[in-house]
Amino acid sequence: MTALKIFLSYSHADEWLKDELITHFSALKRGGHVDVWHDRRIPAGGLLDDEIDENLHSADLFVFLISPHFIQSDYCFQKEYQAAVNRRAAGDAEIIPVIVRACDWDVGGLRKFNALPRDGIPVTEGAVSRADVQQRDRAWLQVIDGIKAVIRELKKKLEPPKVVLGYHDNLFLVDFVRHPSLAKFDERKILVDPDVYSETNKEQVSTFTRLAEICATEKAVLLTGIDRSGKSVILKQLHVLLAETANPAILLSGKQIRNRDIERLINLARNEQFEAAPFPLNKFRIFIDDFDDCTLPDRIKEQIVKTICDKYHSCVIVSFSNAPSVLFTSNALPNPVVLLINPITDAKLLQLVEKWESIGLPDHQSPADNHVLSVFEKIQLVFEQTGLEKAPHTAATFLQFIDSLSASDISFSSFAACYDILIGNRLGQAGVSVKSFDEIRNFLSLVAYKAYAETESPCLSSASFIDCLTVFETQYLSAPDALRKNTVGLFLQQEGNQLRFREEYLWFFLCARYVVKFLQSQDQEKYKDFVQYCTANIFQRKFANIVIYMAYFSTDKYVLDCLLQTLDALFSKASDWIISDDTRELIVGLATKDSLEIESKSDVTENRVLLLQEKIADIIDDAARVVARYTLPFLSPSIGDSTHVDNLEVAAIDHDSYMRSVNALLRTHSVIGQILSGRSGTFSAGLVIDCITRMVKASGRYVSLNHAIAAVLIYDREKSMEEIRTAFRADSSSLEERFEKVKRIFAFWSVYISHAGLARYLNQEHSIRALEKLAAEHESADKKTVAGNTPFNFTLVMLVAHLYSSGKINRKEIENAIQIYGEHSSIIALLRVVIHMYAYYMPLTIEDKQWVSQKLRMPLKKIEVQRMKAITSPGRHQPAGEEISAQSSLKDIRG
Repeated sequence: MTALKIFLSYSHADEWLKDELITHFSALKRGGHVDVWHDRRIPAGGLLDDEIDENLHSADLFVFLISPHFIQSDYCFQKEYQAAVNRRAAGDAEIIPVIVRACDWDVGGLRKFNALPRDGIPVTEGAVSRADVQQRDRAWLQVIDGIKAVIRELKKKLEPPKVVLGYHDNLFLVDFVRHPSLAKFDERKILVDPDVYSETNKEQVSTFTRLAEICATEKAVLLTGIDRSGKSVILKQLHVLLAETANPAILLSGKQIRNRDIERLINLARNEQFEAAPFPLNKFRIFIDDFDDCTLPDRIKEQIVKTICDKYHSCVIVSFSNAPSVLFTSNALPNPVVLLINPITDAKLLQLVEKWESIGLPDHQSPADNHVLSVFEKIQLVFEQTGLEKAPHTAATFLQFIDSLSASDISFSSFAACYDILIGNRLGQAGVSVKSFDEIRNFLSLVAYKAYAETESPCLSSASFIDCLTVFETQYLSAPDALRKNTVGLFLQQEGNQLRFREEYLWFFLCARYVVKFLQSQDQEKYKDFVQYCTANIFQRKFANIVIYMAYFSTDKYVLDCLLQTLDALFSKASDWIISDDTRELIVGLATKDSLEIESKSDVTENRVLLLQEKIADIIDDAARVVARYTLPFLSPSIGDSTHVDNLEVAAIDHDSYMRSVNALLRTHSVIGQILSGRSGTFSAGLVIDCITRMVKASGRYVSLNHAIAAVLIYDREKSMEEIRTAFRADSSSLEERFEKVKRIFAFWSVYISHAGLARYLNQEHSIRALEKLAAEHESADKKTVAGNTPFNFTLVMLVAHLYSSGKINRKEIENAIQIYGEHSSIIALLRVVIHMYAYYMPLTIEDKQWVSQKLRMPLKKIEVQRMKAITSPGRHQPAGEEISAQSSLKDIRG
């Protein structure tokens, strides 16, 4: 256990007595038992009040040297003593009065504390002269003995509590992963170190150990990642690691938080997770998993965050996005460290596969290398076919899928297809007859839809479940008992008077299945209302998933039509969607420079910082109020198109409005892209071209809106600077740097994020062919805008889509772009950034690197050298996205 921190409070008139006590503390200090702080330890240049306040709020034990001068001192008695009394009342610290000189100390409740020396006899009794040092030694020894007794009790109290036996074992047992060798799956069986990027510190975190260090030392951490990226299991493992290092954390779920009384919920969780011990609650860290599942208004969530930051050691919040960072905008709250979960590297994916294949083998036996590499190749193929990011839980789902198929039968049209196979595989393992598979799938689909209709969640009441059984008994002559037996336990779990789908993704899948297979034919109006509602709310993960699966099942184009209507409604007040070089200064985001300069740094970490320093998440996080202030007139339905908004009250600013619309744009692009790529050959060329045109137009309107706002920032600089000064929290960057950040998000990065992001969803061959046709039709050298500039929306998306589709530099396309637009144009500046970021993570041939370096004047060769140094240097970890040949030996990959 670390040394107890003692705050020593005294009047400076008694400094000679304080020095004597410090001397008598020597044995305790040498033993590492105490760390004694007093105001003479404040370094030169230190802020007195700040230093004292910090130690007042962190001390475990307060020792007051009581004398007439102490009682007289307002600072000692009114500030330091009162602060100690408040902390003791909260159970955070103990108080010991030490009577050093005779005085009337019956004031302020001092007499209720047991004083030292015994019976309150002053240390200086009979030895008031400074020279009588030896005569005071016996009294000081009594003081030290008394303090040691308190320290022993405090150490018992401050001893970190033990986790309830078996708690962590049960914590990792899950039902959404199945393995034929295990009755219940333990997630630790396939646990691999995560790949996390710290947006705050610009650091790549590749081990649980380092991640635990960050969570142990930071006051607030926000861990974000997409669905199935492994957020929950990472949080569970951090819970284990911190408990092992005497940094206990209380784990909560966002769905448990139903009101602002977070302290009651924390106390209940503490009793469940830790053995009874007098450990102070304020020393616990608070972990909240899936904070998105908390449906309370943001103002209530902000109060909850403030309560946690004020009354507990620290907090770690897990969320789908970094949206909860806006809850920390108050100056009274700390700046959260934002951690983004990246896809795991191929090396770690291989490690996961090996762990999976090891399950069920004797401890001393490992799976054959050839077998592991064969499965690894298959799972790589599955990831390529689905286009999903490489996440541990997704990999586990695919591994189950592979296990259920024959050795070579890995061919399906989309991720959704494997769910039907997984359901059948689970039923087969449970001994259910194949003849009943369709009946059970149909029944589960009805239950999933009833859950949506009742709660818009994977839960439904027991009464509704019985209604579903009755429907199948009367309409399909099913046996209710058999349906219950084959669904409850395998797919549903009982929770009180409710049933819940064990896997949320199966709920998405089955709900969509019912809507398309049954509702579409039985009730067209209800079907259309459902699709419209989901697509209108696609910025929510729940509805985005359901829409993806509806598109998989549907045979018409109604889902696509609704998605396109959602796109058309986004940023609709910005009418101009074409970007061209007449807005060059805004697109590049630098009104004073001719080109976007990208340098190569000598260190790969610095290089990463350079590449990512202007990421959208950072800027939104730091300037949420400014962003909302400028975008609300364009996004709020209560503000008319022609309404001039001169001043908005803070209460009227919807901080989420901008991010909600951006999120809807990106999710809609993602879903339409998956529909087009997963069902190529299904839709006509005209429909594909129409989809892509409207996708590009929506991105263009987003850019146009941001360019209008960037113009306001640039040309009304004085007023904008003042607004940014007001909106920003405490920040180490200068006001000028903050202004540049906000301007960048409304200018250059709005183009990059919207168009490069869109290209990632359109990197299938048929989409690229459509983009080629559109670019040739609208953006060839002889096509000019009214202002005389050639637009390049379609061309930019096509160039990036080609890059990510082929993994190669298309020299002819780049040369054509340079010929049409010029090497100093905005599109070429954007292309440099795209290739720069791509080349950092993905391999390029030596010839391509040399050609790009010469043609685009980019130091790509140096960057590739930095990347290879990062891979081969001792202690370095492979960058995310680094490709690995499945033909490499296990030994080489592990090395």
